[in-house]
Amino acid sequence: MKSKPLLLILIVAVLLVSSCIKERYDMNRLDKNNKLSPTWAVAAVKGDVSLLDMLKPTDTVVYDQDKLMILVFKKDSAVTLTMDDFSTKGPLDEMTAIIEPGTFDLGIDDVLKHISGDFQILSPTLIFNYQNAFSAPLQINLTVTGKRNNESVDLGATPFLLTGPGTPGEVVSASYIIDKNNSSLPELVSLPPEMIDYSGIATLNPPEKKGEIAAKDLGIDELVGSFELDVPMELRMTNLQFADTTDNFLKSDDDNNDALKPEDFELLRIDVTADNGFPLGVSLSMSLYDTLSKTIIKTVNATDLLQPAPVDANGKASGVSSTKTQIEFTQEFFNSINKADRIIFIFNVNTTDGGTKDVKIYSDYRIDFKASLVVKPGIELN
Repeated sequence: MKSKPLLLILIVAVLLVSSCIKERYDMNRLDKNNKLSPTWAVAAVKGDVSLLDMLKPTDTVVYDQDKLMILVFKKDSAVTLTMDDFSTKGPLDEMTAIIEPGTFDLGIDDVLKHISGDFQILSPTLIFNYQNAFSAPLQINLTVTGKRNNESVDLGATPFLLTGPGTPGEVVSASYIIDKNNSSLPELVSLPPEMIDYSGIATLNPPEKKGEIAAKDLGIDELVGSFELDVPMELRMTNLQFADTTDNFLKSDDDNNDALKPEDFELLRIDVTADNGFPLGVSLSMSLYDTLSKTIIKTVNATDLLQPAPVDANGKASGVSSTKTQIEFTQEFFNSINKADRIIFIFNVNTTDGGTKDVKIYSDYRIDFKASLVVKPGIELN
């Protein structure tokens, strides 16, 4: 399955800003036939929304009985072994088979291209679900490596024995859990990886030590296994940065002389008030960029657009944080719009107390978000 969860945690933070809008001001109301005062304030945005409103449950995004958000990634039919795959290379009472190399693609490579900073996932689990028909003891030694660009982290899990049927001919369904207590899984997931490579060796120790294994002693002789990576949203973020570049949608259409243009304003300011119930803080910057000269022309900053909510000893939000932010677009900024062909957006995300505390993300977290548009037109009215 190749799903693209928005990020992973990052996307949750970005949605706090972009998805809390229930009402929008229609800019077409600013008609040139209106008589405008020197400064005009307009209610532009207001919203009250929860995480569940923004991210509905899917195969990838789930919520447990306590409403904790969990990202789930699955790799079906990752391991398939029959008796024909085993051969004797060591002691006569041991037979080994190669677990063919494979790749566990999380489908988040597009998101990872845009992020940097410190990101820690605290309690992930890698579950090996299997159906085992080998009645002889069967041991699995997995080699798992997470990779991102030129970086890699090994799982470092120890070999483990599978539960087998009591009598030949039966099939046992069971699971083996790999987590922070028996591996380096938190470090691997916190990379975070674009993909996870896996391979391994299966060792069969039959009851008869004669070098030959009778089919009647081993029953159906098949093992089928799959992987499930569960990532509960228990995390820390320190200056986690998400950057994206778009075409300059602010550029004026010179062919439309009647349209209201950004440069018609001496000032445009967005006043934002937010009561944030998420333990995630967000800052935003927007830069005009010229690809020809490779320079940033002008930047607008929204520092502390959202302050993270406080958390209790268990990492759950215990209240809200209120912020008031002014995002100001000056005449100098407007005069520079047509000099740029691209706009760079940068979201900077921190968890509570600058990323020094463990936090958990629950579906019932809410944010109350209000904004007003303050404009000072410098235009001639007909």
